[in-house]
Amino acid sequence: MKILLINKFFFSFGGTETAFFQTAKLLQEQRHEVIYFSMAHPKNLESQQSSHFVSQVDFVEMSAWRELLRRIKRIIFGSESRRKLDELLRIEKPDIAHLHNIYHHLSPTIIATLKKHGIPVVLTLHDYKVVCPAYKLFVRGTVCEKCRGRRFYWCVLKKCVQGSRLKSLLCAVEVAYHRRYYEMVDALVSPSRFLMAKMAEMGFSKHCRYIPNAFSLQDKPTLSDAVLPQVVCFGRLVEEKGIHLLIEAMKGVPADCLIIGDGPRKEELHDLASRTPEARIRFMGHQPFPLLEPIVHCAAMVVIPSIWYENNPFSIIESFSMGVPVIAARIGGIPEMVIDQENGLLFTAGSSADLHDKIMLLLKEPELGCELARKAHLHLERHFTPAQHCEKLLALYRELIETEAASRSAISV
Repeated sequence: MKILLINKFFFSFGGTETAFFQTAKLLQEQRHEVIYFSMAHPKNLESQQSSHFVSQVDFVEMSAWRELLRRIKRIIFGSESRRKLDELLRIEKPDIAHLHNIYHHLSPTIIATLKKHGIPVVLTLHDYKVVCPAYKLFVRGTVCEKCRGRRFYWCVLKKCVQGSRLKSLLCAVEVAYHRRYYEMVDALVSPSRFLMAKMAEMGFSKHCRYIPNAFSLQDKPTLSDAVLPQVVCFGRLVEEKGIHLLIEAMKGVPADCLIIGDGPRKEELHDLASRTPEARIRFMGHQPFPLLEPIVHCAAMVVIPSIWYENNPFSIIESFSMGVPVIAARIGGIPEMVIDQENGLLFTAGSSADLHDKIMLLLKEPELGCELARKAHLHLERHFTPAQHCEKLLALYRELIETEAASRSAISV
């Protein structure tokens, strides 16, 4: 089977890219041919299809009007993306296309190009972009569902996108215009049941297949080899990840807290930590997984303090795989993964006091952490193995390819 994988970034950036490259690896291990379509970027990994990638664009800095208009056209109409994808499809002729994050840089209009070539299309949902112009159902520190039922004007009124009314208007128009293309998708994949339900609540009722993310298991998970207990949090330093709550919760905790990652909230969080000397906070910047793994492996616990509707966080799966107990916020798809008092601990999302108590509990009762970690590893074996993930994904691919073939046969008759 020849499978076309599409994602706007072709380098390690976040959880979406982790899932994207994990899918490619699993498919290649099953001896399927994988080809790619993405955006050119200096950080990109090597690809034989890179000559067909669309040109690099940065949507953060849009100052000059001429450049702004050019980028708006790219977001809405995606003419370059459609042209270059059309060229790639004529050469490669894939059996199926699996899309991940495509908005802004590539544009959902490429779905129409794929359908023109008679290629079945799978789209994995990593966020709420189809129903939320700001894609997170989160604005200025709190969950927001104002755009429920396609009332995207709320994004403009609340200036949800970077506090800019113009950018918010652009994103609202983008979501409204692109809905028709999302409707063309043959199958949606959701890594969490929560996301599936929330999409329907918000007004996008197209059926989803539940296929959770997967991760290779460690053979012999151990808890902590550190002389001193360490609390670890890793991921993008963005508001919705709730890192500020962890800093607050660490006040008076007799352990170091290692915050690993980079992002737009870096300076703000450094400043907060400097004003909270009773919390032993150490920032370690972004670490590639080979360097991150031994740090997490030696942690007393991993904390996921998110305050937005998380989908299926890889940070939880990775921690489970390394036999490290997890304390996570009770929000979004997290409770599907972390079962309170069974394979981890949940705390009330947004409550630094509750998080503080749960951290202290694991520090005082390390044997509880060992038991939670053991059961977490078993939970991972049952529900998140690569073999299970790949089996479900390939079954979906075959189903769609057969349906497309039957449809062509009926038309030709």
